[in-house]
Amino acid sequence: MFRWIPLLLALSAAAEARDWHVSPKGSDDNSGTSANAPFRTLQKAESVVEPGDVVLIGGGIYRSEPDADRGHNTALLKVRKSGRPDAWITWKARKGEKPDLRSRQWSAIEVNGSYHVFDGLTVTGHNDELVLLKAIEASKKPGFDAEHNTNGIFVEGRNNPPDSKPHHIVVRNCTVSKMPGGGIVVIEADYVTVEDNKVFENAWYMRYGGSGITFLNNWAFDDKPGYHIIVRRNVVWNNKTMVPWERIGKLSDGNGILLDVSDPDDAGGATNPNADAVVEKETAATATAAPAAKPKRPLWKNRALVANNLSAFNGGSGIHTFRTSHVDIVNNTTYWNGAVVGYEELFPNRSRDIVILNNIIVPRPGAKVTSNNRNTDIRWDYNLYPVAQDVIRGPNDIVADPRFVDPYTDLRRADFRVKPGSAAIGSGTGDVAQPDDLAGARRPQGKGRDRGAYEQR
Repeated sequence: MFRWIPLLLALSAAAEARDWHVSPKGSDDNSGTSANAPFRTLQKAESVVEPGDVVLIGGGIYRSEPDADRGHNTALLKVRKSGRPDAWITWKARKGEKPDLRSRQWSAIEVNGSYHVFDGLTVTGHNDELVLLKAIEASKKPGFDAEHNTNGIFVEGRNNPPDSKPHHIVVRNCTVSKMPGGGIVVIEADYVTVEDNKVFENAWYMRYGGSGITFLNNWAFDDKPGYHIIVRRNVVWNNKTMVPWERIGKLSDGNGILLDVSDPDDAGGATNPNADAVVEKETAATATAAPAAKPKRPLWKNRALVANNLSAFNGGSGIHTFRTSHVDIVNNTTYWNGAVVGYEELFPNRSRDIVILNNIIVPRPGAKVTSNNRNTDIRWDYNLYPVAQDVIRGPNDIVADPRFVDPYTDLRRADFRVKPGSAAIGSGTGDVAQPDDLAGARRPQGKGRDRGAYEQR
């Protein structure tokens, strides 16, 4: 009879799961158990949520309180609780409504727990209210300056013990924009999926060299096969840094998508994509954003997927890996990146076991397609780019204009599909095959797979 116990436990968990309701017009004195009696704050919902629960977030603007603490690790919504493998906690927009989170704290959402889904949320920063000169002046002062460094959705594991880093997090269908700090940031975590998001105009005023979507210092939850990190079907543009990174005094990063330092290097060394900035091992005198004392991070042996993303007009590179291993970069489109720091369009740097297939890579006029600095075991093939390059070439690469329909600077209005007759159509490989494209269309549509983020219909 013992074989019925798991089923009974699952049924019991499902029966106990409940919906919680939040609205800017609600009250934290309400029960929160119906749309007619919602909580007012997301943090109130976090205080009562349990594994398997769903938080339905009503439309309207959610702001941090005027007198809220703006120190380090503060957030409009700080998620400390965890779900379970069989009972994830879901935070999602109520059907047909648009909740907009606006924080002036360290983050809009900070996630320290595990087994969470964030679905359909809008996170909007205050870039439009800031002045670059004041941000530069503030970056030279000690302490934490949330005003110029607010992050969007931040999966933050640095303050968690080694055996309880965040894991199993999904961020999907969200719009994260105009954050002075990073857009979607993941540090010391594992099993994180970032998919179907729009991420734009972030990292402008921060002093820490941020990007649109960043994974830093992956911390393995286990070594099971399969992808542990997934970044797919995101549209990412106009993320850039305009304030020098405070530890080196130079502009750095501002990338569209960055997988950063999965390989431990306790000796310090190169710290940015072009390896033109070097920081020695951190000391108490130089420590800023991260705690000074940390146990040694285990070697991350798992695999990451970056697929079907569109990354354009960012200040740094469109997509790159830095001191990172075991990544498949497949069927992405990058266009005219490197506007601030001049990085190459799509490239691995000091990385190993990187697979780069079926991408369309279009650098800015006069800029470079890729680079190859101290990499090992790079497979580069079936990529299309409009200017010849001799850095890393595959036998099935194509040098041609991809013939985009309309590569407009605002990607909400642009059309990066290719026109009929493009060399990208039907010329890709089925290795590391993706089942769909950026728009959710089935791959392939014809006899062969297309290159780039879109499949021609």
